[in-house]
Amino acid sequence: MNLMTLIGLIAWGLLGAVITYFMNSQKEKNKASDIVSGAEKEGKSIIERAEQTAETLRKEIEEARNDIRDRKNDVIEQEKRIAEKEQKIDQKYEELEGKRNELRSKELTLENKIAEVDKKSQTIESRLEEVAKLSQADAKDLLMKYTEERYERDILSLIEKKKKDLKVREEEMAREILIKSIQQYAGEVTGETTQTIVQLESDDLKGKIIGKEGRNIIAFEKATGVSLIIDDAPDTVFLSSFDLFRRYIAKKSLEDLIADKRIQPARIEEIVEKNKQEADKLIYDLGRKTIDEMGVIGIPDEIVPLIGKFRFRTSYGQNILMHSKEVAYIAEAIAKLVGADPVLALKGGLLHDLGKAMDHDIEWTHPEIGGRIARKYGLDDKTINIIEWHHDDVPMICIETKIVQIADAISAVRPGARRMNVEDYIKRIGEMENIAMSFPGVAKAYALSAGREIRVFVDADTVSDLDAEKKAQEIAGNIEANCSYPGEVKVIVFREKRIVEYAK
Repeated sequence: MNLMTLIGLIAWGLLGAVITYFMNSQKEKNKASDIVSGAEKEGKSIIERAEQTAETLRKEIEEARNDIRDRKNDVIEQEKRIAEKEQKIDQKYEELEGKRNELRSKELTLENKIAEVDKKSQTIESRLEEVAKLSQADAKDLLMKYTEERYERDILSLIEKKKKDLKVREEEMAREILIKSIQQYAGEVTGETTQTIVQLESDDLKGKIIGKEGRNIIAFEKATGVSLIIDDAPDTVFLSSFDLFRRYIAKKSLEDLIADKRIQPARIEEIVEKNKQEADKLIYDLGRKTIDEMGVIGIPDEIVPLIGKFRFRTSYGQNILMHSKEVAYIAEAIAKLVGADPVLALKGGLLHDLGKAMDHDIEWTHPEIGGRIARKYGLDDKTINIIEWHHDDVPMICIETKIVQIADAISAVRPGARRMNVEDYIKRIGEMENIAMSFPGVAKAYALSAGREIRVFVDADTVSDLDAEKKAQEIAGNIEANCSYPGEVKVIVFREKRIVEYAK
């Protein structure tokens, strides 16, 4: 390589280095310029935010000053109103103080006048004593004696007249109270009969009810103790018995059999037994329904079924449940009119014949039985007194007892309420059944056909055919000796031995 070439290379190298230096220097300047530009922008942004913050603070300070000024004005206004009220109170107080002083002055004046009147009265009395030469007591006695002597006859006549007027008025008031009480209860007068009608879908059912050779009707009457009468009346059969409860069981059982369509002796016995078992619930439901309808309170649960039994008991042809409700309503109305306790009268009226629910099972009179039941289940003394006293059996302790007795008499004697001949008939039928049941070996006894027939079912294990014939004669003789009845009574004794086996 020659010198010129070397010098040329060196020159090019130096030139490249200079160019490179100048290029790097320009980049640094550009970078610095960018940094400065960014800093200026950031500074402007900070200044703008600071100005916005300052403006916000200025507005808040202005609002705070306005709020303080408004509150200050409110406080000034309230202080002004308080000052005005205080001024008015001071004026009222001054006025009241003036009136109180005025009243004190008048009170003193009045006391002075009273004292002057007392002084003048004493002076007048002393002068009268001086003039009459009598003391005040002597003058009074003399005046009374003179008046008595002069007007004695007139006074006695006036007293007698007032007594008569008072008696008439008392009778009118009593009649008015009773009439109003009876008018408030306008219950229907209905008497219980001895027959129940059952409607049939068609006359074809009569043959099924009778059964082959009458075995269905015999099984039905044996199970229920009710006479089933099938006559020419279209689509109708009759159930006859003096016992309302038996008739109810028989009617329900017959309706169930008709609905079931399977009318045969075993099914008859099954349905009758089922209805008898469900009777306890029915009786309780009847009692509870009656208590709820009437709004009577304070009756124990043990007494509820006895009230339900009233539905199936009669007294002289009058249903005891209807009679008891009627007595309760009338007694309540009377109690309200005379100022007695209507709640107690209503409760006592409903329970006054409580003993009649059990008098066919227990000896003693129904007031005695009712009183024992009421005590057993914790009824209050007044209610017990109403139950025991309504036939004058024990001393009366409250006016409600007398009210219930009056209501009982009203319900019993009003026209159509009771029929003596029905009660006698039912009593006679019951006596016939009791006579039959008193013989050993008798399982059931039912009076049918209005008491003209007694059906007696004996235990086949303890009574033979010969014994059954003998019992029929003895029962007939006992009824003839102890009961009075028209015509004759037919006694039929049934002896049936039933053996049941199961094939497994």
